Order: sequence, then structure tokens, then C-alpha cells
Amino acid sequence: MMQKHLVLPIFAATAFALGVLATPGSAQTLDELKAQVREMSKRLQELEAKQGQLETLTDQTRIDSRTVISGKQGVKLTVSGQVNRGLLYVNNGDKDDFFHVDNDNSSTRVRFVGTGDLTEDITVGAQIEVQFESNSTAAIRIDQDGSAGPNNFTERKLELYVDSERFGRLWLGQGDTASNGTSEVDLSGTSVIAYSGIGDMAGGIAFSDNNVLGPRIGQVFSNFDGLSRDDRIRYDTPSFSGFKGSVSALEGGAVDVGLRFSGEVAGTKIVAAGAWADASSIDANNFKQYNGSVSVLTPLGISVTGALGSRDQDSGTGDDPFFYYAKLGYTFDAVSFGATSIAIDYEAVDDLAQAGDEAQSYGAFVVQRYDKIGAEFYLGARNHELDRSGSNFDDILAVLVGGKVRF
Repeated sequence: MMQKHLVLPIFAATAFALGVLATPGSAQTLDELKAQVREMSKRLQELEAKQGQLETLTDQTRIDSRTVISGKQGVKLTVSGQVNRGLLYVNNGDKDDFFHVDNDNSSTRVRFVGTGDLTEDITVGAQIEVQFESNSTAAIRIDQDGSAGPNNFTERKLELYVDSERFGRLWLGQGDTASNGTSEVDLSGTSVIAYSGIGDMAGGIAFSDNNVLGPRIGQVFSNFDGLSRDDRIRYDTPSFSGFKGSVSALEGGAVDVGLRFSGEVAGTKIVAAGAWADASSIDANNFKQYNGSVSVLTPLGISVTGALGSRDQDSGTGDDPFFYYAKLGYTFDAVSFGATSIAIDYEAVDDLAQAGDEAQSYGAFVVQRYDKIGAEFYLGARNHELDRSGSNFDDILAVLVGGKVRF
């Protein structure tokens, strides 16, 4: 490759040579010398042009090394995902153990997103997102031998969509329902280890009454977070002053609606969501419910998060199950490479697995972000309590340390 700093010496050497040729006794004429100068100048310009082309090609090669090539011209393909692993300690009062786990608060997964512009306003997209959890925190058992959970990919999102800034977005396929996530808005910076979904941290661990196992954590705690992900058709409105509405119809006849808000007032960030869902047409569920959550982050780094919900099961067994959740957090810059977030939380759930049940959980958590490598490292401890008539269950303590790296 011809470097720019070599051009001037070459030109000087050429001029020197031409000066020698122009001394008395040379056979060269003045016109011939001028022609040679023009030819050398032309060649130098060509060399500079080639150098520029090579530099451009080198830059493009660097870009291409970070680009995923789509199999279809006109479609942009993005590949991303994350790995989230940890070490979990649990003690149910009678037994304790350590587990190498996949953190179900934000599971290990990979996604492929393809998008193409149909017009200046309309984009068509497709998404495949699957997770692969070895020893999920939601599936482990205190007395298990080997790893828990399916040893294969499981579906999260298999969908396509048409998106318009003017008209909104239409989704079709397996993916988030209109109500999914409406109990889980959280600006604390600690949701990778703690949020209103209490059962994700150690949901498979069973309560114990004098070494007799009872219900699992995931059976007595719920944040009634809509209808999760399912095969559905869904429509989202455009955003109006920070508000966006959604509605979806699911396989089997269930329907739900959601309303979300995101905004900022005097430097304070506010996110909120609420939903209503009717799954009474599905025999396995047979309920109607409402739920919602709100989270506020002040310029000082202090955050407050709350969520609640109730479910009408039409079972005639007693009061309708309900839950409420509260979290207080603080995010600050303790180190230069990423924000540090700390939080404490509390959740209560009544009458979920059995009429008269009273479940409570509280915990404390810290998360350190490392922005350069897209990582979050965390440590947290949570206590779980269950009061049930006729039983005397011990509390369950869970401590989780680990990290999530996105790519």
C-alpha cells in the first residue's frame, strides 16, 4: 500500500532526477522534460487515488466483520442474545444446598430479527427468540439429582410484524400478549435479580413442614402479569403523548388489553402499565384478572416501584387471589465503568394456591453494570414465608450471585 507520507519524497526525487537530466550535455529537450513531469504527476495522482481506495476497502472490511449478512437482499438481519449464569444457595429450614443455575429472572437466550422497509413509513419484521436454560432457578428442586429443566431450546418469540409510525404495529405469531410485562415495569436497575416475579429466583424450591415438603415458591407467589407469551394476533397503537394501547386475541379464545406510559417530568423518569385479561374461555386457566405497575426514577438516582393485581377465578373457594409489591432503589456511579444499583423489596400474595394462604417475601440486592462489555454482575438475598392453616412451614432463604453478559 502506498502511504501518503511517501508521496513527497518520491516527487522530490523525481524532480532531482529531472534536474540532472536538464544539465548541459543532456539529449533531452525542454518539451520532453515537461512531458515527463506531467507523466510523473499523473502517476502520483493515480497512486494517491489507489491509496484512498485501499483505505476505504480496509474500513469497509472492518465494518463487515461486525455485520451479519442476511440471506435476502433488502432485509437487515440482527443477531443478539445473552447468557445469565449464577450460583444459588437455598435453605428451606430442613435442608440446604448449592446449585449452578440459569437465572430465570432474565434467562439465557438468543434472538434473530430481520427487518425490511416496505415504504418510508412501513417496516416489515420477523423475530425468532428462543431460550436454553440448564438448571433454571424456576425449576430446581431441593432434593434433585442432576440438572433440572428441559435440555433443549424452548420458544419465546416466533412472530412477524408490520410497523408504522402513523398507524401502529400489528403482530402475528408466538410472542408477548398485550398484557405481558404490565406488572413488571422497573427503573431500579436491579430487575436482573429482583422484580415483582418472585418465583423466578428460586421458584422450584418447596416449603417444608418438619421435613414434609409442601407447595413450591412458584405455586404460592404470582404477579398476575397478564397472559404471558402465546400464539396471538396483537395490535399496538401509535404513541400519543407517551401513552400506547394494545389489544390481543389468543389461541383458545382468551383476550386482553394493555395501556402503557413512558415519560419524563422535571428530570424524573416515569413508566407505568396496566392491563385487563379474560382467560375464562380456556379451561386450564378459567380466570379474569387486572394488574398494573409503576416505577419512578428521580434525578438523584432514587427509584420507587410498585405493582398490584387481582384475579377472579370463579372457583367459589373463597376470596379472590391478589398481590402487591413495593421496591425502593438507589442508582449511583460508584465506579467509572458502569452504574451501581441497590434495592430492597417486599411482596405479599394471598389465596393463590389455596384459600387462606398468606405468602410474603422480602429481599436486598446489588447490581453492578459494566457497560463496555454489556454485562451486569449481581448479588441478592431473599426470604420467603408461607402461612397456611394446619401447617407450620419454615421460611426459605435464597442467595444468588452471578452475572449476565449480552451480545
